[in-house]
Amino acid sequence: MSNKVLVFDFGNVIGMFSHLKAAKQMANHCSKDVGTIRKVLFDETTENELEKGNISPEKYREIVRNSLNINCPDHEFDHAFSDMFTPIDAVCNLIPLLAKSHRLVLLSNTNWFHAKRFLAQFDQVLRHFDSLILSHEVRCRKPARQIYDILNEKTKTKPEDCLFIDDLHVNIQTAKDCGWDGIVYQQEMNLEKELLAKGISF
Repeated sequence: MSNKVLVFDFGNVIGMFSHLKAAKQMANHCSKDVGTIRKVLFDETTENELEKGNISPEKYREIVRNSLNINCPDHEFDHAFSDMFTPIDAVCNLIPLLAKSHRLVLLSNTNWFHAKRFLAQFDQVLRHFDSLILSHEVRCRKPARQIYDILNEKTKTKPEDCLFIDDLHVNIQTAKDCGWDGIVYQQEMNLEKELLAKGISF
């Protein structure tokens, strides 16, 4: 087993997400247009607080229901909001191979609704991960330096041993500021080749 720890983001690395799909699904439960629904569901301030665990699922449902005049059971609300993920096959197929010789850790900005969904939907992939660091559980989110320190503390890893794969430059820059290495993931790239260039063999 290699000393190198491969830290993966989830959204747009392991699974694509579609805010538009979630908004269209929620439109089945109210009379507002999809654009308005999308703005309410993914309001930046509310979303950030939800992903930091500062807003409970119950409070979030209340905010959205009051804003959009939605009246549906919790399970229908949750499904509409969270059923928006599609596997990125190239990465999902690579993960079991990497897990044979490297420790894998997930580091994701997420919330209770979305985590519940993708942990079940991507179980066959995520079972290869040693640890899952989810923002709403540790109560901070990328790119705050604190969440990178939390990962090292919880997984008992050293910064210099961590290689982070994330789709956002700002998150990779903070990782590097913390002493990690990083790859800014883009769907058109050959991740296997990028990892080999970093000395990751499998």
